[in-house]
Amino acid sequence: MTSVAFPRVRTENGVVRGLEIDGLHHFRGIPYAAPPFGPRRFLPPRPAADWDGVRDATAPGPAAPQVAEENPLGAVYAATETGEDCLTLEVWTPDPGRAGLPVVVHIHGGGYIYGAGSLPGYSGKNFARDGVVHVGINYRLGIDGFLYLGEGHDNLGLRDQSAALAWVQRNIAAFGGDPARVTIFGQSGGGVSVLNHLALPASRGAFAGAIAQSGCSMASVDVDEAWRVTRQVARDLGVAPTVAGLSAVGLERTAAASFKALKRYALGLVKGDRRALLLSPFRGVHGTEFLPANPVRSAGAVPGVPLLAGTVRNEAAPLIEGIASVAGPVAPLIRLGLRRTLGMDGPTVRAYRDGPRHVRGLAALVEAGWTDWGFRIPTIRLLEARPEPSWLYEFRWQREGIPPGSGAFHAVDLPFVRDDLETVMALGTPAIAQFGSRPPQELARRVHADFVRFATTGDPGWPRYDRDGRTTMVYDEQSQVVQDAAGAERAAWDGRR
Repeated sequence: MTSVAFPRVRTENGVVRGLEIDGLHHFRGIPYAAPPFGPRRFLPPRPAADWDGVRDATAPGPAAPQVAEENPLGAVYAATETGEDCLTLEVWTPDPGRAGLPVVVHIHGGGYIYGAGSLPGYSGKNFARDGVVHVGINYRLGIDGFLYLGEGHDNLGLRDQSAALAWVQRNIAAFGGDPARVTIFGQSGGGVSVLNHLALPASRGAFAGAIAQSGCSMASVDVDEAWRVTRQVARDLGVAPTVAGLSAVGLERTAAASFKALKRYALGLVKGDRRALLLSPFRGVHGTEFLPANPVRSAGAVPGVPLLAGTVRNEAAPLIEGIASVAGPVAPLIRLGLRRTLGMDGPTVRAYRDGPRHVRGLAALVEAGWTDWGFRIPTIRLLEARPEPSWLYEFRWQREGIPPGSGAFHAVDLPFVRDDLETVMALGTPAIAQFGSRPPQELARRVHADFVRFATTGDPGWPRYDRDGRTTMVYDEQSQVVQDAAGAERAAWDGRR
């Protein structure tokens, strides 16, 4: 039988009352900053207000304003309740009465237009089960979080994340955590955020380790490109590309315009616009006081922390499938255009076709090249540039009944990292369509244990990545450590990505 109690913890702003469920403690909807709208819109985050009495922390806070996401697994990975008081976080802890526990801070993905840190698929209960304090955060998204409006009005979503990390430093000891043992982690947009924090002066000293899943170290844009996107968005909204102009637009309308900007940006793929290969127009902006340079250019120039980073084998598979379903008979022409946009010349094609993967067919070739251009190669380039300890993994598991080497899709690793296949598989048919009927529980235990080990000791348990051995953990039904898993494909991109 499940037992429930209501533990209390004092934070810097007041006392919160959470839930104790079967010995684990959960606190939800805790503000780490003031609501960032009204007179605070398009400004850096401000401190949260104090409160009297005891604040209820048994329900999630609202997600940042966003449109509804069409996701077959939306019951566990899509936000439903949104609102202005969105700069909140939640904490899972083994015991707030403990001290010195390792901490992980999760930064959710979603292309910087979707998501929330409180979604069921991001539950931290199994990290707490295994002795780690888990924090999940919200941050501003889309136009309100990532549209560039000049110095001081830039990178607002990243500024929110930095404010959350600062809150953790000041408050996590009250939940049993050690502020000197904080590891940040995230997937997709969250992974990109993690890599950006390696380069952010504002985040320096706020974490001792980092894990980036399916991130891109080259995703940020310069100020000129950021202004181009801003002018396009403002033109679509019929307002001036200024703080005053955008502030006059309601939140529902800017959320809808964020999604429209995403669709418009993706259409650049049809025109051969390489900028569209990373899909979202909402990115970190480097060359600013807040983010001086991207993570690769910052590597070695500023103090760093241990990093565990990796990708899944078929990051771009959902994108290729989406093109096929939308474009119909002209899909082959679009794929051919994508091959040219990616710059996949003869030697590059031969590396995929004649190398160990033996990639065949235009669709498979473009998927492999897009995956590597957008995710795997930028991850490797960052690890090559870093003097600090770094580890690389590649997740290759895929469900049964599909061609080998084709189904380790973007985000397939999410429930494995949390050892929480149960939550996803409870969705039934839509989950079976993506994960098969019996995804391997032992693999989930293995991946999760390696993440916990890294958060606890700073080492996931296999040799570090360097240019000599290029050691890579390959996660699959039978996981193994291999040398230079990227091999010929990596070499084909040398000097070009």
